[in-house]
Amino acid sequence: MTISDVLLIRIERAVRRHQLFRPDDTLVVAFSGGADSTALLDLLSRLPGYRLRLIAAHVNHCLRGAESDGDEAFCREMAGRYGIPFETLRCDVRNLASVERLNLEDAARHVRIDFFDEISNRYGAAAVVLAHHADDQAETVLMRLLRGSGMTGLSGMAYRNARDYIRPLLEISRTEIEQYLLRRGLAWCEDASNSDTAYLRNRIRHELLPLLEEYNPAIRSTLAATASVIRDDEALLGELTADVIAESCQIVEGKVICRVGELRALDAALRRRVLRHAFKLLTGTLEGVSQRHIEALCDLIDSERPNVRLSLPHAVTAMRAYDALSLMRTCIEVPEACFELMIPGPGRYPLPSGGVITVDAHCLSTLSSEPESAHFDSAKVPFPWLVRTFRSGDRMMPFGMSGRKKVKDIFIDKKIPLTERAHIPFLLCGNELVWIAGVCASELGRVDATSTATVRVTWHYQVQEVEAEPGEWSSANPGV
Repeated sequence: MTISDVLLIRIERAVRRHQLFRPDDTLVVAFSGGADSTALLDLLSRLPGYRLRLIAAHVNHCLRGAESDGDEAFCREMAGRYGIPFETLRCDVRNLASVERLNLEDAARHVRIDFFDEISNRYGAAAVVLAHHADDQAETVLMRLLRGSGMTGLSGMAYRNARDYIRPLLEISRTEIEQYLLRRGLAWCEDASNSDTAYLRNRIRHELLPLLEEYNPAIRSTLAATASVIRDDEALLGELTADVIAESCQIVEGKVICRVGELRALDAALRRRVLRHAFKLLTGTLEGVSQRHIEALCDLIDSERPNVRLSLPHAVTAMRAYDALSLMRTCIEVPEACFELMIPGPGRYPLPSGGVITVDAHCLSTLSSEPESAHFDSAKVPFPWLVRTFRSGDRMMPFGMSGRKKVKDIFIDKKIPLTERAHIPFLLCGNELVWIAGVCASELGRVDATSTATVRVTWHYQVQEVEAEPGEWSSANPGV
């Protein structure tokens, strides 16, 4: 059996095992003209029983002048040989990187992804096929290990990612690919930039891996196999994490809100995974999120302080308010006290901060205990009243008490989150605070057996949610 036959069998096995595509599917092949993508295109065209409709998609990054144009011409000619559609995009990636303030690799990756997605949508393709192989996998694992990574990163590149990009060659080595091409008599392009050790991946490929092979000649296949084992473990742990997220967290109006008590009860490893998953639910990416950020979130959960906030990448704010941990894209600032409003008597009074205060004379026989309403003896708290927001040092005599208490302590006792405190109106008669709307009434206005007239004051308030600005999408797959 020739190497050609062996590779066809191994790829067909990978396709079935990982359910990458089905017979008669349309596939977009990311075709650079290099050895890997040339072998991929040829193998897919020959895969027995599949009758695939292939589209070759090539990006000319315009980074190497005539050499880049030569690669494009080679790819166009190869597509013609196979009788398949050829789609190409020319882009001055160096200029784009400067305008968008990205490094060359990131700019090129964004261009490729946008182009491949567009071609895939136009042709109604089942997937975009990438030519990453076992050596690429080993390099990726080492690169992520050097940069610092958890199990997700060390699981390497997946056979299929969330964008329906598939990699059927992940178990095939570069040496096997080149042997296949030689056996088939197929030429390919050599990209000189693949030897440029200014790039970390190239330094790993040309310097680190050869050094490691002195200790383990099979280091490339060992790393690829290790990534495969970790990936399977990661999938199982991912299911467990998703179960915890479903039970302990919810997405409410653009925020991810988790119950602190349930997060505290989790094993430390599972808690970290849940926090990472919650962050990704909100942002769509974990790029830029380090172990340091996750540990800071864990510290916030374990803190004895009931109200704490933390700034995270991608303009995310984590806010702990008693037993709720919220992750949100818009950083909510607590406004300062900003208005005063005089209330001369019964009536309806819109508040500058939002909501309405309604004051009306009330019958003694129909007193209610709704938290958003309060009843006062008219003689004990005569008009005019003043409505304003919280000020540092505010105190009041809560209902049923004989002494004054700090409003801050009342908020803490009632477990009022910091973000809600700034919206709550305070009602004063003279210099005395008689009502913290929806929270606490003062003993000074108590209605008792001697009361002859009462007033009812009601606060109607709806928080206006601020729509979080969408964040930039960025790929966490360095090889795409």
